[in-house]
Amino acid sequence: MKAPSFLALLAASLLFVGPVQAHGDEKHGEQASAAPAATNGDAHDQAAMAQMGETADAGESSGAHDEAGGGHDEAGGHADVGEAGLMAVMKKLHPATIHFPIALFLMAAATELFVMRRKGAGLESAVRVLVYGGAIGAVVAVLFGWIHTGLWFGGDTVMQVHRWNGMLIAVLGIAMAYLASRPSQSRAWLRASIFSMAALVLIQGFLGGELAHGPNHLGISWL
Repeated sequence: MKAPSFLALLAASLLFVGPVQAHGDEKHGEQASAAPAATNGDAHDQAAMAQMGETADAGESSGAHDEAGGGHDEAGGHADVGEAGLMAVMKKLHPATIHFPIALFLMAAATELFVMRRKGAGLESAVRVLVYGGAIGAVVAVLFGWIHTGLWFGGDTVMQVHRWNGMLIAVLGIAMAYLASRPSQSRAWLRASIFSMAALVLIQGFLGGELAHGPNHLGISWL
């Protein structure tokens, strides 16, 4: 073989092999790059799945907490309803409690009149019991009166007189109970208190009727 032909063949071989080897290395590099990318992708997917699991667990925990909180709110709601119902009942008890002091104080005044006519009848102890019961009933009636209106100081003239006349009845009832507990003292003070109480109770009953049934409910205008 001639030298120029041999050199030409050698050069052609080198030119052919170089691109093939370069292409092979490039492909191998792509595979090497793809492998870490795939590995990184798998790791990212695993991390994402783990994070999703944690989120789900947190969501379940949060849901359980919300459910527990909802149960607590529901129990609190039932408690609030019960308290509101109890307060609504207590606000309606004032009219039911006023009858006891009215009846007991008026009966004490009637009994004291009997004592004045028949001094040896021995009814002083009966008057004392009636005064004690009336004083307790007056305090209870005033208490439920304030529960009925709340700490409210408004209202027209009828309401104002009814409110403070009721307070006067409760205070005078306590004073009468103190006087009745001391039979050795002069009975004149107790007697004056009993008859004054009877007048105040009658006025209070009329004012209560004005508030409950409207002005001039008996056809009597007091103002």
